[in-house]
Amino acid sequence: MITRQERTQQQIVSAAIDMFDEKGFQKTRVSDIVAKAGVAQGTFYLYFKSKEEIFLGICLEFVKLFSSFLEDASDLFAGSSYGEVRQNVLSFNRELIRLYTVNIKAARILFREGASSHGPFKPVYDRIYTQFIDIVRDRLEQNRATGYVNFEDAETEATFLIGLFERSLFYFIDVKQNIDIEALSRRMTDFIMGGLSKYRT
Repeated sequence: MITRQERTQQQIVSAAIDMFDEKGFQKTRVSDIVAKAGVAQGTFYLYFKSKEEIFLGICLEFVKLFSSFLEDASDLFAGSSYGEVRQNVLSFNRELIRLYTVNIKAARILFREGASSHGPFKPVYDRIYTQFIDIVRDRLEQNRATGYVNFEDAETEATFLIGLFERSLFYFIDVKQNIDIEALSRRMTDFIMGGLSKYRT
């Protein structure tokens, strides 16, 4: 059962996510967060030392979620036939889109603030981005021998794919908003498989 302290902390975190998403990190003040959370300013400091600490915590929670998702996707690009590989990529894309949809504010905070060339979280963003690329690269290399994915350099292909996931998902989820997850998953899969495979259905 959740304790009162845990509930208060979650209120503060949820409010911080809303305020960072709405105003950006630089323009958000602790007073904005506590007003949104409906708690006293002193209460904030019982749980967090600064807005930098809570911001970093939000980013790292999303990173942990996303990293766990990627690590669990051991069958990405795997399969004993082109159709099986395509189905595994389709399942991955479907779950990835759902993950982003549910956590869009946290994802947007991380990638928007982290991608800023002058932002204080640029090193964190760079480390995370490299980690994501490494995981996808490893998945590609693990399945090169099957012959159903065809590429020259796994790291380059992984970088392209992470860019595709990041930018296109933000566009469709954030700008288009009411997306058809199944249709978008299928179209993304066709695009990826078209680039990675010499086989056609």
